[in-house]
Amino acid sequence: MLDGVFPLADPGAVFAVLFLLVLIGPIAADRLRLPGIIGLVVAGMVIGPNVTGVLDQNTFIETIGYIGLLYLMFQAGLDLDLEGFARYRRDSIVFGTLTFVLPMIIVTWVALALGIALLPAVIIGSALTSHTLLSYGTITRLDLTKNRAVTATLGATLLSTVAALLVLAVGAAAADGNATVWFWLVFATGLVAYLALMLAGVPRLTRWFFTGLGQDRQVRLTFLLSGMGVAAVLAGLIGIEPIVGAFLVGLGFNRFVPSGTIIDDRVRVIGQSVFIPAFLISTGMLLDPFGLFADPRALLLGGSLLVAEVVSKWLSAWGSGWLMGASGPERGVMFSLSVGQAAGALAAVIVARDLDLVGPVEVNAIVLVILVSALIAGWSADRYGPRVEATTSGTASIGSRVVVPVSNPRTVSSLVRIAGQVAASDSGAVVAVNVLPFDARPEQLKVHKNLTGQAERVALAAGSEGVTSVRIDSSTVGGVLHTAVEQGGTALVMGWKGYANAREGLFGTVIDQVVSRSPIPVLVCRPGDDDATSRIVVVITQEDVGPAGEVGTRLALEVASRIARQAEVQVVAVTDVAEEELRPRLLEVRGGDEIEVIEVQGVVGRLNRLLEVGDVVITGMPPATSRLGRGARRLARAAQGRTVIVAVPH
Repeated sequence: MLDGVFPLADPGAVFAVLFLLVLIGPIAADRLRLPGIIGLVVAGMVIGPNVTGVLDQNTFIETIGYIGLLYLMFQAGLDLDLEGFARYRRDSIVFGTLTFVLPMIIVTWVALALGIALLPAVIIGSALTSHTLLSYGTITRLDLTKNRAVTATLGATLLSTVAALLVLAVGAAAADGNATVWFWLVFATGLVAYLALMLAGVPRLTRWFFTGLGQDRQVRLTFLLSGMGVAAVLAGLIGIEPIVGAFLVGLGFNRFVPSGTIIDDRVRVIGQSVFIPAFLISTGMLLDPFGLFADPRALLLGGSLLVAEVVSKWLSAWGSGWLMGASGPERGVMFSLSVGQAAGALAAVIVARDLDLVGPVEVNAIVLVILVSALIAGWSADRYGPRVEATTSGTASIGSRVVVPVSNPRTVSSLVRIAGQVAASDSGAVVAVNVLPFDARPEQLKVHKNLTGQAERVALAAGSEGVTSVRIDSSTVGGVLHTAVEQGGTALVMGWKGYANAREGLFGTVIDQVVSRSPIPVLVCRPGDDDATSRIVVVITQEDVGPAGEVGTRLALEVASRIARQAEVQVVAVTDVAEEELRPRLLEVRGGDEIEVIEVQGVVGRLNRLLEVGDVVITGMPPATSRLGRGARRLARAAQGRTVIVAVPH
């Protein structure tokens, strides 16, 4: 080292060196045909206090590295496919159990065989049963976050980490003599309360904030990051690993950061370009290669524990993948995500060191495991990831991505508000699109960009994320449908004037063409005069419960229940069908047992006397052409002044 020069103390110099490494490390690794993660970890080792001494583990580097670790788990929680996890929860349970039990047995046995006492051997085993998703950035870039094997691994991460935490807590309490009934009562109560807060309280708080104060994306991003920090602190206070807290709060925020939206992109950029690389560099700075080779015991112990950890994680991934029917490359991805160890493992061993259960040799051995497992995680992700086909979790619900063509300034707010209410149940995104012809003038583009900007603000105010697009296309119909396909639309909301003349067809020329060609459900909406919603009125006739109208009725009830939950209002079914015949169909939708049924004869004819100010009228249309046009127009005339939605299944 150069006395007086290294380690660098000037904050600007430390910042410059750190982020030069963030830039250069992956580039150098790529030139050597190595994973970028290896370049970052090795760069940290080279400039760290144990090699060149350019930087030391000062407060700034420790802090930003720690934030990177939290961010890694936080991002995994945000990306977890909740529908896929619910569908494949058995896979997560099986893999979580295997990836905890096998390493726990094998690593503990190896530690005992090398002369380590039982209690510290168990703590070392628990340290290497959990894992950190070090290769998750590679998986994200390959668009594999919805893959079944990845979803199972993310769920298994939570299970194995919590199980490892319990073992560590038992071992630490036993070593300290605190393993009393009172200790376990307090710990269990705190854990249950924390889970309830993260998985039930956080979503409610987030919805309230996003529809109120958080209508600006910068404010929303700050809210998400502060939530990550607060969750980590609270987890530490009740004896849970902060990385578990970061993962759980990511799950709580999951539905509020739709994939492919602006807020999702901002979260990813700040994590993958700043915090996570800084964490990998700080991990590399922990390694003392000279100390390892100077003490053969550390090298022997580290090498033995590394082999035990890698073999057990490989067996867990391969066995679980075989049971769930995963392909070879998918099993390799499961292994790459679960083999990596990071500061969480080191923290567990440091707890044992503070209790005088292990010494510097064991700590150096774990650091070696951390470094080499990081290299293996990066290598295996690059080897197996590109061979896995990117897949989705299955059919998305209608609120995941609602496309709204906007062209009329007077109806933009109403249409986007309806779309936002449909999307809110899934915390989905509203895609506002404006289609212009090829010969559109610059001033037209400017006006219509302002229009889509207005739509975006309305969507944000409704608590949904907004995506805008001004599209140049040969036809309005083609532009709308192309946008729906390109954006992964799950429903279309089309504005309607409430009538159509003989030349226009049923709803109108454009809407009729969209309805006939749309691959997704279409909600044809005639905006009303009301600013607030007081009730959702679903109109159901005898024809709507027959074989032809059944699909449209189910869609209408689902849309009604979604809007009612968001607006916090009652759903009323106005029908000429007997309640005992209708009730089973109502129970098929969420909240169907709370739907009030009003039986009347001649539903459409008497509808205007039943409606109140603020009512939203919804009906489902069967595929029969005559019924589709005549019924919709009669309903729109009867519900004069009220918002009317015609739900047309695809």
